[in-house]
Amino acid sequence: MKDPEIYPTELYLSPEKDELFEKGPWPKPFVFNEDVVNVFDNMISRSVPLYREVLACAAHWTKAYYQTGTKIIDIGCSTGTFLELIGRFLQQPATIVGIDNSQPMLEKAREKLLPIQQIHQVELICAGAESCSFENSSVVIINYTLQFLPLQVRQKLLKSIYEGLVPGGLLFLSEKVKSPYPLFQETITRHYEAFKAYNGYAHTEIERKKEALENVLVPLTETEQLQMLKDSGFQQVDSLIKLHNFLSLVALK
Repeated sequence: MKDPEIYPTELYLSPEKDELFEKGPWPKPFVFNEDVVNVFDNMISRSVPLYREVLACAAHWTKAYYQTGTKIIDIGCSTGTFLELIGRFLQQPATIVGIDNSQPMLEKAREKLLPIQQIHQVELICAGAESCSFENSSVVIINYTLQFLPLQVRQKLLKSIYEGLVPGGLLFLSEKVKSPYPLFQETITRHYEAFKAYNGYAHTEIERKKEALENVLVPLTETEQLQMLKDSGFQQVDSLIKLHNFLSLVALK
């Protein structure tokens, strides 16, 4: 029998199907407006390899490194899927904070997180992460969010996270990355597009979304991402999950 307290994999995902790029006008450049928000849960679960496994892994690492009396912060919390998961998985009361600069995302999150407020203190902040404080946090999650920020902002944000974490605090980071080798990148791209096609996206949808994300989502190489973490103060950094062009890392203060 599957025990969700041992391995949490059931995610609270809204059922609306992502058909945003199927016909008619599509967002160019890509923005997290209300149209995207309405189908976001379906979009990310069909577009990110091992999405459920990454969130389950993040929940385990959060539970392992959470320190009583501190905060758990999810940067780019979107519709609150991870926060809802950790709220169910973490039995002891905690302060759980979601940060997102999209108010429509936070409205979805607010609905999703109502049940866990019986146990946890939930705070939702509509702001850019670079303007937020991470003081007294023991776990900070930033999944598939750093990649959307201007390059000059990323280092500053990681440094701010490092400074805000308590000693022994953990950063769990997931990003889209690129290969430093053009031939490998070409192969990775083919595999990734096949993955999306397998999940029901038509060729035109894949191409349209790629066009919309150009110069909006700017990936680094794995080496560049690791160096950025170390330059921010993290000396213990390790990779946990990688498939195609998606990578999850942990970094300890």
